[in-house]
Amino acid sequence: MSHRAVSARLLFLLLLSAGVYVHAADAGKKALEEADLAKLIELQIDEATIVSKINGSGIAFQVDDAALARLKKAGASEAVAAAVRKAAAKPSKTSTTPGSAITYEDISKLLQLGIKEDAILERLKKSPTVFVFDAAQLKELHELGASESLIAALKGQRKAETATAEITDLAYILDCSNSMNEKTTEGATKMETARKVVADLIRKTPEGLYVTFIVYGHDRQQGCKAVKIARELSELDASGKEALASMIGGLKAVGSTPIALALETAGKELAKNNSYCGIVLITDGMESCHGKPAEVAALLAQNPKLSFGINVIGFDVKPEERAGVEEIAKAGHGTYYHADSAAKFAEVVQTLRKALETKVAAAPAQREKVAFKAAGKNAPAGAFLNDAPLVEPAEYKGTLEMMGAHYYQVAVRKGQELRAVGIVQKTPYEAANNRINQTFSVTIYDQNFAVGAREKVVVAGNPTTPNTVRAIWTCPADGVAHVGIAASDNHDGSGVFNELYKDLNPKPSPYTLRIRLEGDATGDAPQPLARLETKPGSGFDSAGELKLAGQAAADLKLGEVFFYRLSVQKGDKLMASAAMQKPWYRASNSRIQARYTLTAYDDDQVQVAQEKIQVDLNPPDARSLSITWPVTLSGNAYISVACENSGLDVYPRTFEPKPGRLAVQVVPQPAVSAGDASDK
Repeated sequence: MSHRAVSARLLFLLLLSAGVYVHAADAGKKALEEADLAKLIELQIDEATIVSKINGSGIAFQVDDAALARLKKAGASEAVAAAVRKAAAKPSKTSTTPGSAITYEDISKLLQLGIKEDAILERLKKSPTVFVFDAAQLKELHELGASESLIAALKGQRKAETATAEITDLAYILDCSNSMNEKTTEGATKMETARKVVADLIRKTPEGLYVTFIVYGHDRQQGCKAVKIARELSELDASGKEALASMIGGLKAVGSTPIALALETAGKELAKNNSYCGIVLITDGMESCHGKPAEVAALLAQNPKLSFGINVIGFDVKPEERAGVEEIAKAGHGTYYHADSAAKFAEVVQTLRKALETKVAAAPAQREKVAFKAAGKNAPAGAFLNDAPLVEPAEYKGTLEMMGAHYYQVAVRKGQELRAVGIVQKTPYEAANNRINQTFSVTIYDQNFAVGAREKVVVAGNPTTPNTVRAIWTCPADGVAHVGIAASDNHDGSGVFNELYKDLNPKPSPYTLRIRLEGDATGDAPQPLARLETKPGSGFDSAGELKLAGQAAADLKLGEVFFYRLSVQKGDKLMASAAMQKPWYRASNSRIQARYTLTAYDDDQVQVAQEKIQVDLNPPDARSLSITWPVTLSGNAYISVACENSGLDVYPRTFEPKPGRLAVQVVPQPAVSAGDASDK
């Protein structure tokens, strides 16, 4: 390695030990101001490009709740917001050199950039400066958010680091070089022994510790660059232990021994949290890639947060290499453990584990996560309008599955104001490209299925707070109103379905539905229409029998048409209404469209009235149609409801959508509708 390359590496490590890490790709790039980022969003630059720009150049503005709210209002996706938060958590790029004097302007800039005080205090330890502030400077520091403890430290009241600080973060490094295929005295290879013992070590590592796991020598083709972060620094729980132990069980020993690069990589991972930490290196020999691991260890150890040091387990290390391996632990202020057999290796791993447990902060007692609890009464909801229960104005609770809807009925009087308020706690889930959007809606239908009011809210991401949506309707006549609350599938923000991943069946979202009526109510309460057990027919001859002021229900598939008949007298004036829940499916190019047609025929089976509606995409709640006509022939009248695909081919072509729901009724006229019965 050239002198220049060594100098560059030493500079990097010095910056790292001071809590300052600069990506090489960041050099010479201007950090993004908030206005710059808002402009990229405004110009509809694609999400991946914006995230890449944030990761590459960093940000040059303070990230707080207000800034994130402004960016989201400008149209920032959850992925962009996450990248901003991650960039804000990185230590600031500063021109000060570790060990050099830090100025008041440096402190002011660090506070302006939102750098955490513990990082500022770490930097302050390497500066001989003791500040004397005037009134204006103290005022400015307070306005920038400096605490009294930070100001005291700036004045020279600095506490020495304690060597007994408990650690919260740990990096494991495992040797997967080809020499690990050598056999131990017991007969098994060193790699076989290491896989078993290290997996057991992981399972016994205290939960709550933040752990990163790094391997080297795992890839022969990568040679001396074969260093991999098998697990990024994150909190270790029971499922994480098993996943990591399983991964370790599949490791193979094939490559070189780049220990110095592995230590640098561990240092970068631990720098993410800037917390008290340690490193455990397991190796069977010395560096084989011209690196200088002891020098790297010494530089990392300059960070006082590396309180557990760099501990090395030497597994059957050759005598001529042992001194060099021991020097890594010594330079890293850690302990060297020598194991010349598989049994000894297991023994020293347990010794190190016990030493580790004395340094790990005790985890707080675990408790169940507090979940949103919906208020209201338990009342069985209807799956569709035809089976909605009749309820009194009150609060009702339930849970909504994705693409689910619940319905209730309530008696209303002319002039009353009906308010339906849905309070929904969206269940978290993950989706492709981090496009997480779910629509929740509340709809009020009149007795003829026409929409009186419909309101919706699109919930982006996975917020921990509930969302509220309210529909308000003034009743034009006595009757029974239907109230529906529904949850859509996941979509891209414009309504087009977006694939879920990991958990493909997220838990239902809990809700409270508050139903309120304002205004006087006199006389007997209106009653719902009679529910009929009629089955539809496939033609005029097999048409199901429908009665006036009665309601029938069926499941209607894409491409089907159903027929009903009823007895009528010349001179009657009738209204036929149909409510439809479109089948859920996908189609080519997301052109998902279904056309419903409601038709009335006279006794000669001649068409006398017809209305159509096209339903786009996959709404979770009911759509409706109605037609009116005067009866000119006594005998039978016929009603048909048809559903056809008016979009592109269903995707995949072998997929047949499940049936949608249908409710049909005919009532005498005159009748008052709540609004546009076609409900487009």
